[in-house]
Amino acid sequence: MTLEHQVCSLDLAKRLKELGVKQESLYYWVDQKDKWVPKHNHGVTPDSPSAFTVAELGELLAEGMTDSHKTGYGYWTCKYTYLSQEEEPTVETQGDTEANARAKMLVYLLENKLIT
Repeated sequence: MTLEHQVCSLDLAKRLKELGVKQESLYYWVDQKDKWVPKHNHGVTPDSPSAFTVAELGELLAEGMTDSHKTGYGYWTCKYTYLSQEEEPTVETQGDTEANARAKMLVYLLENKLIT
């Protein structure tokens, strides 16, 4: 399995950075000759967004993440249950990798102000 399959995509990493997620990760997306690649602290600049790993995203979602698994159709899902005053709604996101499914969930929760 390549590193690109173990970290969130560049687009999702950029969006998480825009949403104010603290940029502390084992890997960062680094621009190398017009190609972005995930690197471990090598060539990191202020523009390099965190390439969050599956485990790091799990920590960020720990309070309400109820399930993350690969479906029989080849994509990953991430389910998150959060408490409201009246009910317990569940949200589900999908991605081509587990990291992307989890990153999409984090983006959704932040954009909808369900977590801070």
